[in-house]
Amino acid sequence: MAASTTAEAAEKIINDQSLAEDELWAELEKEEIPSHIREARLSALKHQSEQFHKLKDLNFGDYTLIPDEKAFLDLTTNSSVEHCVVHFFHSDFRRCAIVDNHLGKLCKKYFETKFAKLNVEKSNFLVTRLKIQMLPAIFCFKKGVVVDRIVGFEELGNTDDFPTLVLERRLAKSGVIELSENEDPSKKSIFGGSKSAVRQSQEDSSDEDD
Repeated sequence: MAASTTAEAAEKIINDQSLAEDELWAELEKEEIPSHIREARLSALKHQSEQFHKLKDLNFGDYTLIPDEKAFLDLTTNSSVEHCVVHFFHSDFRRCAIVDNHLGKLCKKYFETKFAKLNVEKSNFLVTRLKIQMLPAIFCFKKGVVVDRIVGFEELGNTDDFPTLVLERRLAKSGVIELSENEDPSKKSIFGGSKSAVRQSQEDSSDEDD
């Protein structure tokens, strides 16, 4: 899965591709990069902009309410929706409101994953089909297929005041989002910095020794 893009960054690419291209050129000019690689990067940026336009039309970047079961099926089976997180909720459940708060933050951080919610009172068929017996219930989808579910708060510390990062890391295990190096312990070295930064430092030191 590619590195995550925030809703703000995606909006910038969608609304002003020329500015994004200028910034990419500035980045590429810092190093001696062959022209064919530069063209490939610019082509990839154009393709990304087109993809982001499609996702924006599907309200990616927003935590949306799915009105009914048909809309749920339309969303999860849409070929443009590769990663999707759906919260099955009840309006009277306090813990469902807590999940809403966290997912509302994460949808801004992970633009390429669709975050939505569906009221269980309007989805009897799905509740039965997915065997939902406890709320809140968070389902993770990849290309329309359920790959994981988070039911209740047991995996989130079994407390109402868990930080968003706890849910964020749990969703990352499902593969529907990708954590940055700052938030993924597996990408940190024993010295506290990111592994990539440590590798770069080691390479620089090796060059100096040569």
